Amino acid sequence: MRRIMRLVLLSVAVAALAGCSEPQTSSAPSEPPAIPEAIRLPVSLNEVMVALVNDAADPIWMAAWREPQTDADWRELERRALQIQLAGALIAHPGTGALDEQWAAKPAWMQWSNQLRNTGADAIAAVQNRDLDAIGNIGDQLVEVCEGCHIDFKLPFPTGGQFGELSPTPSDVE
Repeated sequence: MRRIMRLVLLSVAVAALAGCSEPQTSSAPSEPPAIPEAIRLPVSLNEVMVALVNDAADPIWMAAWREPQTDADWRELERRALQIQLAGALIAHPGTGALDEQWAAKPAWMQWSNQLRNTGADAIAAVQNRDLDAIGNIGDQLVEVCEGCHIDFKLPFPTGGQFGELSPTPSDVE
């Protein structure tokens, strides 16, 4: 939980710094622009995905199978949708992983980042409207975004051995 809070605080700091930054001068086309240390994540992009996306996507998928019953369930689902949106914004910045700077400099990576952020925003709206059909569609969008990005960028190990188990299936929630 502390790691998530640090990532949330980092994203707020990044947004504040972005509004104050000087325009970047162009560099040689063959090398990506240098990224200030203040905008570099303190963890790897894989850790962001495992800690935020894996953690948040599962409850969104499960909500399509088992409707949230209480206001607290709906608030929790909204928090998870916010995690998806936040993760999409965070992965636009490199972290500590060996390939993070290289990935974050690629237009395809930025497209996946934007799609994840937008899917999170759509999930927030669907949860706020308590629209289970829309939530089911959001789950499908998450699968498309995650699998598409994994095809383009994912390393050959599922979670790098971090943070636990695989995602549940419908039979797990019955």
